[in-house]
Amino acid sequence: MKKAFLIGTVLIGFVSGCTETSSESQPAVPTAKQSAQSLKIEEKMMDIDGQTIYFKKIGSDKPPLLMLHGYGGSSDGFQKIYPALSERFTIISVDILGFGRSSKPVDFHYSFPTQANLYYKLMTKMGYTKFAVLGHSMGGEIGMNVSYLYPDAVTHLILTDAPGAESLTEGKPSKKPNLDTSLKNVSDAKDYNTAEIKNDRKDKLHYVQLNMQRPRRLQIAAKELKLPILIVWGRKDSSVPWQDGEKYDRLLPNSELRIIEEGYHAPFRQQPKEFMKYINEFFDKYN
Repeated sequence: MKKAFLIGTVLIGFVSGCTETSSESQPAVPTAKQSAQSLKIEEKMMDIDGQTIYFKKIGSDKPPLLMLHGYGGSSDGFQKIYPALSERFTIISVDILGFGRSSKPVDFHYSFPTQANLYYKLMTKMGYTKFAVLGHSMGGEIGMNVSYLYPDAVTHLILTDAPGAESLTEGKPSKKPNLDTSLKNVSDAKDYNTAEIKNDRKDKLHYVQLNMQRPRRLQIAAKELKLPILIVWGRKDSSVPWQDGEKYDRLLPNSELRIIEEGYHAPFRQQPKEFMKYINEFFDKYN
């Protein structure tokens, strides 16, 4: 059985309470030579199957990293770690369908697989046939679905304070949905323009369908997730407890667990330097 690494003082969602905003946040700590203010961030959008997905593109000549935020948040939530990540990756950080600057349809069949399908198509259209995924909270569960449904595309997975450990099974999994992967209804990436966002809204009427993602979860065969997986958790997370990280680590065949003692539900915001230390160690080991 794998064991978590002992580091620091003790040890190294999709739920309605797992939101991006929190009073647990601490002041920014520089995490790279380049500050967030000096980064070149391209704001882009892409129409996929009648929905508009907003994303930030940072860099161009490094291995691609797809970033998926948590429930109620947006790609803005990763600001503190963009500079450090950009030293290693070309970043594609999306606003998940239903949040931020992306479409918020009321008639979309929201599920983790259908969300995963959107971002797989986005990355494919961008020309990335192989990419790593970093998902926080609900975005982690979506990232796990991307990895499960499209195993030939995802090279590494980082799960950060992510619900969904209960969807992993050592028994019989759900049948994988037959989702269209063609790009016939996918536009080219274009500059972000608020006026061109499809199904935009300021209310939360779409949350009725959005909140169906949990009951529509797949039962995922843990043994099929063979890629390298880094699990990073905040010890003080009151939304998704660190014991869920241990459950992930116990079930996944090729995972490593790091617990950030002074981290909450978004440890990359409270302790960005420590978070990036584990990211870099992980990619140094598996690249």
